[in-house]
Amino acid sequence: MKQHLPFLLLTPFLTLTAHAAEITLPEALDLASAQSPGLQRAASVESETRWRKVEAFSTYLPSLTLGGTYLAAKKYLVTDVVIGNSPAPVGIPAIVPTTSATLTAQYPLFEGFAGTLRYGAAKAEERAATNELTWAKFETSRQVALQFYRSLASETLKDVADQNVKLLEDHLREVSAFKKAGVSTNYDVLQVDVQVTEARSEAMNALDNVTISKGRLAELLGETEARDPKGKLPELSPELIKNVALDSGRSRPDLVALGDRVQALETSATASSRHWVPRLNLFATYNYYNNRNDSLTDFERFRNAYQAGVTLNWNIFDGFTSTARSKQAEERHVQLETSLRATQLKAHTDFDVWKRKYLYNLSVYRSRLGNIDKAKEAVRLAREGRKAGVRTSFDLLNAETDLYRAQAGAINAQLGSIEALVNLELATGQTLLPL
Repeated sequence: MKQHLPFLLLTPFLTLTAHAAEITLPEALDLASAQSPGLQRAASVESETRWRKVEAFSTYLPSLTLGGTYLAAKKYLVTDVVIGNSPAPVGIPAIVPTTSATLTAQYPLFEGFAGTLRYGAAKAEERAATNELTWAKFETSRQVALQFYRSLASETLKDVADQNVKLLEDHLREVSAFKKAGVSTNYDVLQVDVQVTEARSEAMNALDNVTISKGRLAELLGETEARDPKGKLPELSPELIKNVALDSGRSRPDLVALGDRVQALETSATASSRHWVPRLNLFATYNYYNNRNDSLTDFERFRNAYQAGVTLNWNIFDGFTSTARSKQAEERHVQLETSLRATQLKAHTDFDVWKRKYLYNLSVYRSRLGNIDKAKEAVRLAREGRKAGVRTSFDLLNAETDLYRAQAGAINAQLGSIEALVNLELATGQTLLPL
């Protein structure tokens, strides 16, 4: 039993490692498309605007209502009428049907075209919601790709930080041994110990970044469990943005949607201003009633009546309620139009900023790659020099520290170029990042 104890203790960890959930970028994009909360909300908004358009179309259709009443207890109104030379008036009851059913139909003939304008506004809102859903799909895919690469970069940075800690700890043991042999001083030990402490803090921060980036990726995918990204960071080039141009009026569905909402508010404001127009309606009413007895099922006693005609309603004064609503709609239109203009201006600024940052990070990345080769050569020379007695352990330590910084700088610059490219995509509405 004691021989198998170490294996039993390691079994849970081996099981966890074997079942570690991994995910590739295409799989992440498919998951986000299927279960992202943001996309589900945008799809629901689009469905809502479709039903709102159906509601607005009712202005072209007649309304039909059916109602019925049954009086369980009653006392008729009495009207005194003088008949002939009768010395006293005769009370005549105003007989109300105990049982009655009423069918009413109404059709709007004229309302200043307010209903037509509202229907046009509803169609504009539907177009806006469709464009917003298209933009939400594009934006979500870009955010998922960016967060996926952030998770990959954080894993790589963690490995580099762990390697740096291991190298510094080896140097610390070596310097401590030299101190015991009388070759190094306590100053030398303390100097390396400080670097070890800083490297451990950086490694801890790198581990935290891994956990945070995976958690944010899971959030974008609509999941609670984090997954390990599988893949590598793409190698980008300046040619990817060689022909990119800003055409926010057509290539960005979110700005097109905002323009549609501006149009919808403008049309709604016009419809609200028609409150002063008289309403002309065609109506018809059919009554089926029993005023002969109190029976609910004695259909032989039932009678019928009908009415048909035209009604005219004119809102002459309502305490400025309709006027206030009309002015509110106009101001909402102005506010949204201003927001559209501000967003268009921001798109122009973002286009220039992220294009410059992309080229800058690419330049830094290439420079860091060159520094890595130089740092590796410096490490090699420092090791050979130490063997020959012309270099010290601190020379080797500094060379290895420079190598770590060059490797971390290259990863950060590569990730920075990816972030800049994704933000450039969001500024232009064009797909640039190869997936």
